[in-house]
Amino acid sequence: MTVLTIQGLRSGYGRIEVLHDVAVSIERGQIVTLIGANGAGKTTFLKTISGLIRATAGTIEFEGKSIECLPPHKIVGLGLSLVPEGRAVLKRMTVMDNLRMGAFTRSDPDIARDIDAVFDRFPVLAERWNQLAGTLSGGEQQMLAIGRALVARPSLLLLDEPSLGLAPKFVTRIFQTLRDLKSEGKTILLVEQNARQALQVADSAYVLERGKIVLSGSGESLLNTPEVQETYLGQRAARSHGIRIPTFQVDGIA
Repeated sequence: MTVLTIQGLRSGYGRIEVLHDVAVSIERGQIVTLIGANGAGKTTFLKTISGLIRATAGTIEFEGKSIECLPPHKIVGLGLSLVPEGRAVLKRMTVMDNLRMGAFTRSDPDIARDIDAVFDRFPVLAERWNQLAGTLSGGEQQMLAIGRALVARPSLLLLDEPSLGLAPKFVTRIFQTLRDLKSEGKTILLVEQNARQALQVADSAYVLERGKIVLSGSGESLLNTPEVQETYLGQRAARSHGIRIPTFQVDGIA
């Protein structure tokens, strides 16, 4: 079943158009990755889906409903949650209060159970439930941002550069979390500059350049595409310096 269908999407800032005729489709239970250089329009794309930026043309259909004209809180209420770049935790609020904010559109009796599920997934947050979010490490804040989004019970989870600026151990933990969420049936749209790991976890993937989709396919196929290897996996620069490119392996995926 298709969760998200985007056709002919255009958006930007004032007279500056950033996205040009973008089309993306996401099936339920998939991890879909969007990669691209800085300034390609990846964050603009996520903000447009989330209603933070208004589309100037095209359609965004989420679970059969057009959402391109809806305000952000209505989109969250339909089941689409964004983990923004830079985490954007509420630094002067505790871990627990940040998680409760994730449920601001909910009124059902299961909120506490879902917060407990976040603590089970990220035990360090359970240990620091009463600690101010601004005093957590970057990796811990990223876990909190993901946990807050999960408390909203999203049908589609959007993540914008979740590994950005994190220590390697936290990067590994974040990508393992994505694999765990997929195994639980979650649907994820991942924007990520760590192209190798992003493509390794992706069912399908898109390459965005200057606001346009220039390549698409399975994560594995794009990982082995010469254009992607040259531009996003560092092979061109390495070869120019006579450096041998090693074969990476993440949790059994070569």
